[in-house]
Amino acid sequence: MMFIPVSFFSVYISIYFLLPRYILKEKYFSLLLVTIPLTVFYVLLALLLTILHARFTTDLPFAQLPVSIRWFLPIRYGIGLPLTSAVFVITVELLKHWHLEQKENELLQRKKIQTELQLLKTQFQPGFLYDALQHIFYLIHKHSPQSPETVLKLSDLLSYILYEKEKEFVPLDKELQIVKTYLGLKKIFCPDRLWIQLKQQGETANMLVSPLLLVSLVENCLEKFLGTGMQQLTLNVDIKTENDALYFLLECKNDGEGDPSEKSDNNKWIKSLKRIELLYPGKHSLDVYSENGTTNLLLVLEIIEAAASIEKVNEELVLL
Repeated sequence: MMFIPVSFFSVYISIYFLLPRYILKEKYFSLLLVTIPLTVFYVLLALLLTILHARFTTDLPFAQLPVSIRWFLPIRYGIGLPLTSAVFVITVELLKHWHLEQKENELLQRKKIQTELQLLKTQFQPGFLYDALQHIFYLIHKHSPQSPETVLKLSDLLSYILYEKEKEFVPLDKELQIVKTYLGLKKIFCPDRLWIQLKQQGETANMLVSPLLLVSLVENCLEKFLGTGMQQLTLNVDIKTENDALYFLLECKNDGEGDPSEKSDNNKWIKSLKRIELLYPGKHSLDVYSENGTTNLLLVLEIIEAAASIEKVNEELVLL
């Protein structure tokens, strides 16, 4: 008990001096140099405590006490005790520091992923909206009977972009309807250059998907293959749900050159793939290949059901 002050000083100095100034900064040589005078201090402190203890508990002078008391106790409790205390408390503090650092890194990683997802969601909007407004102005200017239908389709698309993109998941039916709305607009804008065939199979009720995921793939495909010139494109969209999986196939055949699997001009495809990887890690496959002059993009997603999503939210609320 009389050597508790030695342990106290050792713990205090380790936590507030050695750990922040040397150990966390990995200044190990400086730590060794500082440890030498600290060890001398602990031995002298233990020696002082031994002398005081002997004076109050024995009648013999300190010089006449056994060597085991005069030297063994100061060395044992001046070196062993502070060393053991320092190692123990530094280990605990390092584990605590590592745990807090891991939690902070996980939080930063989640924030980074959310930021990247928000940026990737908005990639689809500006260019298309600019072109859409130009086409609508042209249709209205020539008093086209398609003008009201076009405005309504664009309104639905804008409403979806503004109010649904912030959600983590939306009904698959709603996402597929927006894909059809988008394709309908493109068909109106490019009636002589674009031929679309869409086929849908399987049950989609109660299935969820990330908003703007599928429509951005379609937009990237049309931008790549339809181009800005007079290219013509035949687009086949095959949608199938089976065994809680979504199969989304785009078959693109045009009269010009273009392959999203090429390295050049591939930024949009890379962004789409990156967003899918962030949203569905280990739960997707994306394959782009060409055969017989047709480029195919096949996306397979493991789709969650609405009930599973609700259970996930409830579980997160309980954990919080």
